[in-house]
Amino acid sequence: MTAAGQTLPIVLQCAGIGDCLCAIPVLRKLRRQHPNVTEVVLFTHQPEIFARCPYVDRVHAITDTAARAAYGEFMILFDTARLPYHLMDTFDFMSIPAGLGQLSFREKQLEYFPAEEDAAQRFDVVLNTSMTWPSRSWPLANWQQLADALTAAGRSVAVVGKTVYSPWDNMAKTSEGLRGCVDLTNRLSLDQTYFTIAKAGLFVTCQNGLSVLCGATDTEVVVLDRSIEWSKYALYRHEDPHFRFTIVKGTCDIYCCDSEACPVYGEFRCIPGFDAVWAGVSAALARAAGPR
Repeated sequence: MTAAGQTLPIVLQCAGIGDCLCAIPVLRKLRRQHPNVTEVVLFTHQPEIFARCPYVDRVHAITDTAARAAYGEFMILFDTARLPYHLMDTFDFMSIPAGLGQLSFREKQLEYFPAEEDAAQRFDVVLNTSMTWPSRSWPLANWQQLADALTAAGRSVAVVGKTVYSPWDNMAKTSEGLRGCVDLTNRLSLDQTYFTIAKAGLFVTCQNGLSVLCGATDTEVVVLDRSIEWSKYALYRHEDPHFRFTIVKGTCDIYCCDSEACPVYGEFRCIPGFDAVWAGVSAALARAAGPR
């Protein structure tokens, strides 16, 4: 990456929305660190996320073999064979093999570049009921109890998310609407989901792609804990991982990183109960009502 006018082809191997969003600060640092690179060509599972990204000049689907044939060597981002992904901060997992070292808090600021015009409504609270692995899913009955408590308090509540099948994870990831709430599940593009979260007074979610997307906004967010410590997927808005961010923890005293079953207790104690989540949501709503 020293020759003037060099093209840098990059293969981004992650498929999840959240991991792809975390690649954007790495791409931004690459462009700033290597001004002689005049063109970045990205191959990714999620080309729509990078369609308006100013740090990329051309975007192709990772399966576009004809386009890939034009290049001899690639920089690989998100190489799970090189470093232990579940034990690392997601940004650093990509930046260190790229020769950038650990990114600073400032450099880890997330960005999102929508292509659509903002057509979103504003709600007091937006919920994401995403059900994926047992280690990062909250029972739907708990989500409904939370929605009932919020609407009883006079809050306007919407539910966002999509039900999709992930061939990479070999599982269906579901998001369901809740009684008494505006059901926006499976109705919004990612752009409109972004606008909806950005306008909300509070966003409540498990850790997933939409919790990462929230990192590109200033919205108050409550994230339910999981088997991977929150510092590994922290948001760094305004150089502060605690900025309008609440992680509601369970009662676990280990770090297992497991997705399907806790190897010690037989249940994921890291996932919080309803009372802890309600306390976190109530405190976050009080903060969100203050001056921004």
